[in-house]
Amino acid sequence: MTGLRTALSTAWLVIVAAEMIVGNRGMGTFVWTEWNAMNINSIVVAILIIGVVGFVLDRSIAQLHRLTPKS
Repeated sequence: MTGLRTALSTAWLVIVAAEMIVGNRGMGTFVWTEWNAMNINSIVVAILIIGVVGFVLDRSIAQLHRLTPKS
């Protein structure tokens, strides 16, 4: 389960970063576009959304860990 949590957080980071580089839609592209336009308020909101999604993903895996039987 620890490996799953680590892999999920790394995957989320890589997805957003890849969208910044080569994506044509998604949160990473949105952040990059807003950065180029210097819309700081939009960037902060997007980063908060990215963080909340990452937190929800992590908490869901932690909850799944609590529900799985101990071996």
